[in-house]
Amino acid sequence: MLDTGLEESPLFREYAPLLEQLGMDIVEIAQANRREGVNVVIIIHAREGETTVDHCADVYRLVYPRMQLALGDRDLSLEVSTPGLERVFKDLHEFTIFQGRRVRIYDSGRRAWVGGIIEGMSEQSVGLSDVYVENQSEKIEKMNITLTAIQKAKLDYRWEDERHGN
Repeated sequence: MLDTGLEESPLFREYAPLLEQLGMDIVEIAQANRREGVNVVIIIHAREGETTVDHCADVYRLVYPRMQLALGDRDLSLEVSTPGLERVFKDLHEFTIFQGRRVRIYDSGRRAWVGGIIEGMSEQSVGLSDVYVENQSEKIEKMNITLTAIQKAKLDYRWEDERHGN
């Protein structure tokens, strides 16, 4: 099952509002304290269009000085990157970030991979449209998968699926 703690993370709470001003969402943010300093990784998603290197540079220029001030004399290594074409989801929050994108979910109830376009998420389930279930030839118009049945999930990039920005 996927984690649910991203939105409660102190780093997320501090930097998510800043990135919202740039039209971006935090997909993942993690800090690792090392003897020689602090490593921070931020994975971002642009709300409009594809996430580009320019978006990463904008976030770096915004976040780095603020983090450096908070750390004082400790060395800071900051990495800002895109989620990638076939990102493996780590937190349920990602279903809201990637709404409208194609996803593959391993459904433990069906014991199969289910693919579709994320339509929305409730407290109990994720709604998909244009759904296909592994080893079934029929396409299903809409389906809900309970959150407790989701074992794995990842973006499903399709070159021919331009309608959804994939």
